[in-house]
Amino acid sequence: MMKKFAKWLEVLLMICLMLTACTPAGTAGGGSETVYSQETQNLEKLCKVWGYVKYTHPVFLTGEKDWDAELIALIPQVRQAENSEETNKILNEWLLSLGEIKYKTDETTALWSSAKEEDKVVIADTSWVFDQEYLGEELSANMEPLTKPLPDINRFNAPIDFSRYYYTGYNQPTMFCNEKLYEDMDYSDENYRLLGLFRVWNAMEYYYPYLDILDEDWEDLLPDFILQMLEGSDQHSYDLIIAALTAKLQDAHVAFGGSSEFIKKEFGEYLISDVEFVSAEGEIVVLQTFDESCPLQPGDIIRKLDGVDIEDRVEHCKKYISVTTDEKIKNPLQLSLLRSHSKTPEVTVIRDGKEMTFNVNADEFQYSGPRYGVSFQDGEPKPYEIIEGNIGVINPAFMNLQSGAVHGNEVKWAEAMNALKDTDGLIVDYRQYPANSWQHLPPYLFEEAEVGLLTASISEAVPGTFIKEPVFNFNTKPRSAYRYDKEVVVLIDEHSQSASEYAAMLVQNGEKVTLMGENTIGSNGFCLILPIPGGNMVMHTAQGIYTPDGGQTQRIGVSPDIEVKKTIEGIKEGRDEVKEAAIAYIQEQSQSATAAE
Repeated sequence: MMKKFAKWLEVLLMICLMLTACTPAGTAGGGSETVYSQETQNLEKLCKVWGYVKYTHPVFLTGEKDWDAELIALIPQVRQAENSEETNKILNEWLLSLGEIKYKTDETTALWSSAKEEDKVVIADTSWVFDQEYLGEELSANMEPLTKPLPDINRFNAPIDFSRYYYTGYNQPTMFCNEKLYEDMDYSDENYRLLGLFRVWNAMEYYYPYLDILDEDWEDLLPDFILQMLEGSDQHSYDLIIAALTAKLQDAHVAFGGSSEFIKKEFGEYLISDVEFVSAEGEIVVLQTFDESCPLQPGDIIRKLDGVDIEDRVEHCKKYISVTTDEKIKNPLQLSLLRSHSKTPEVTVIRDGKEMTFNVNADEFQYSGPRYGVSFQDGEPKPYEIIEGNIGVINPAFMNLQSGAVHGNEVKWAEAMNALKDTDGLIVDYRQYPANSWQHLPPYLFEEAEVGLLTASISEAVPGTFIKEPVFNFNTKPRSAYRYDKEVVVLIDEHSQSASEYAAMLVQNGEKVTLMGENTIGSNGFCLILPIPGGNMVMHTAQGIYTPDGGQTQRIGVSPDIEVKKTIEGIKEGRDEVKEAAIAYIQEQSQSATAAE
């Protein structure tokens, strides 16, 4: 018995040794939480300290020192530190070397000074700055002056420039305009790989408004991505790591490099660009095709691409392409899902209950503008028209294409509303992208200005903090010649993103306004563009958008008053079921109003 026990003990010890040997590099086993190596912990602390100092220290805000060069010089020292105490010492000496923390003025930005405390939204958790156990007494004490609200200074040469104004008139930075591109970057250089990661992580930490609603904690992601950067050695691995990190933002606005090489290499050089798909009844369905020679048809359920299950391809895309939720994939995955390394990929579909496989032409598609999610079966939609039943229809995206400018758009809207003023109802299709159109409809629907939504704008004074402000459905005394007093139905669905959601929110509280269709995608607010080492860029939402009572809309979207879902049968028949329901609703309301008179 003892011999048998001894034998089992020996086997158990061998298994334990094997498991220990298989522990991932940079980690130590034991417990449910990963314990990272000292090197990884050192680099994680460096990323956080450097990022905070980058956005708060006067020598960086005035452009007196190169924040990238400072990081590149620090990385080798920090990596070699044998413990946290040595790391803290290195970082403290570096902080002191930057010089006195003096801004030449104590005047805080007016926007911060005048804002109510309840309107200040804290996104970034910077409590670690005061944690002496984490930073050590000296480093924590020397960083403490940086935590005070920053004064109103010229940041023309700063990491993020507040000297310019967003076109709406709100005080917003247009971009991270002073970040270096390093287009000839050596991707095997670990220092520059870490620079790219640290730049992106900190930019999102302080200038992304929705870190608090992510499925994963942003800070918890950092050490694992550090390990990934150290393990890679080429451009593709670098691009994939940056893309994977930004995918964690769960923001359909996020774009990494547009049609960059990483998309082509990872998903395919060729895109089936003549096919638009949509989600319907839990399936990925062909909505429309743009070439008569395409063998696919509206209503086809896509099951495979090049022999790979489409759901598996969706999951692979979602590793690197940011989506708000698992259900809302159409917009973010439109340019990546149907990609192939073949010019004639095989597409397997279900049509009339039968499985069919076709070779479909693909090309080296270059994104040139939005496709609007509106059926083209009867030709391209008109900017506005009167349809049977004396119902007016407005397609804001196509009005944009005709006017080409904000002012021209306003003129076009005035022309449309004048032509439609005697209609018995109005359909406004926001299943499109109505750029420069969101502000033109409300003056025709409201007698007085009302709060349509709240924005959370980036704070200049405290990085990682946003300030809520109300946005009215119109900003001045109504400019419209009349009030449209008939039923207005606004069409929305998963195509409705950003400006579409903004526009819908501004009118949804109108007395005779009904939102109809499906829930919008939930990615709203203006965007910033962050250049990253290697010559690429990351675009992300940089403004919080909330309901008038402060409710969240990101990853939630705008809900319709009347839900009407697309069906596979309806798509197959070429019907616009949402529009049909809108027409029926307006006719019903019009008849009821007539009967009541």
